[in-house]
Amino acid sequence: MTTPVPTDLEAIAELPDGAVRNLLITQRYHDLSQALTETIGPGNVNWSTFATWASKTAGLSIRNEEVPSFVAQLAGERLFLLEPVTETLGTVSESIAEGNKRVYAELTPLFAQFVRVFRDAGGGQAELAAFVGRLDPRDSKDGGQAPLIAAFTSYFEAKGAQDATLQARHMLLGNCLIGLHEQTRLQPQIQEAMDAPIDDIIRKHLVPGTGGGFLTKIIGAVERPLEELTGLAQDVWEEIATRTMMSLALPGGAVLPLGRDIPKAAASRDFLPQALVDVADPTELAALMKLYDRAKGDSDQGSGSIDWRLLDDRMNFIVNLFRSRQQDLELLGQPFSVGQREVIETRQMPAPSLGKL
Repeated sequence: MTTPVPTDLEAIAELPDGAVRNLLITQRYHDLSQALTETIGPGNVNWSTFATWASKTAGLSIRNEEVPSFVAQLAGERLFLLEPVTETLGTVSESIAEGNKRVYAELTPLFAQFVRVFRDAGGGQAELAAFVGRLDPRDSKDGGQAPLIAAFTSYFEAKGAQDATLQARHMLLGNCLIGLHEQTRLQPQIQEAMDAPIDDIIRKHLVPGTGGGFLTKIIGAVERPLEELTGLAQDVWEEIATRTMMSLALPGGAVLPLGRDIPKAAASRDFLPQALVDVADPTELAALMKLYDRAKGDSDQGSGSIDWRLLDDRMNFIVNLFRSRQQDLELLGQPFSVGQREVIETRQMPAPSLGKL
């Protein structure tokens, strides 16, 4: 059965409710992942496949699920931290929601058009030239779409490849180039989320009459030096950020920590698929890996993130994730249950009785 191309992509991007919008974004990424697989060929996942699970992970932060109880547990007796940390999480949620929307709004119409042209209409080289000719040839950091031009060209090459190994490598190149583009686009939101202004927020709460003046309500807290308070709050925030923002949700409820080396897929004997052990060809893929890949050979050592705020550091994790999990077909599974999808399509939040989102 052919997956229909979604027709409500732009309408979803304009939804004002960030939590509901995120659920629909996640579902549409999955729908387009299926359609792209039908367009390019089976055996490899595409960027929209990974985006499905990244968007589902972002939804946890956007909805702030389970965060308040976790904050309370982490703060322990330091109750004076709860209000500023919770306010910081609200600011971060807004930033993540904006980043989720921004990337989706740019990329999903292009995926949909790619499917229409090259699956449904059977487009060739002339159609490819017209397709990429509409994209901005400037670099991503300058507001352009140069990596997307190269990425869709690589997807087209993968579609026409007769050799399964070469097809896998062209898919990897396309996936990584789209990853580079969207991570460059997201840099402001990621920087804002990881460098949350918790010191400014706690200072606001310290002053009676401006943020509630919670120090007047906490006996003994007045004597604490401001530097100690903000330092303590920052420590708590970093633990919260690591738990809530530095992981990737996977099918079956598994969680992949971004700050650790990437484990091999459950169904795999080796870290890398055989087709992607050698990435010397095409030369563009070899150059990209040389630029960003810190992992040691074909092992997972060095594949984890050290400082997620840095583009190069994120790209090291991303190229290794994409390379190691490109043929993990479990990623093509649905992100939500049938019951949840039925409610999500009505643009509402599914009830807890339908299961954890």
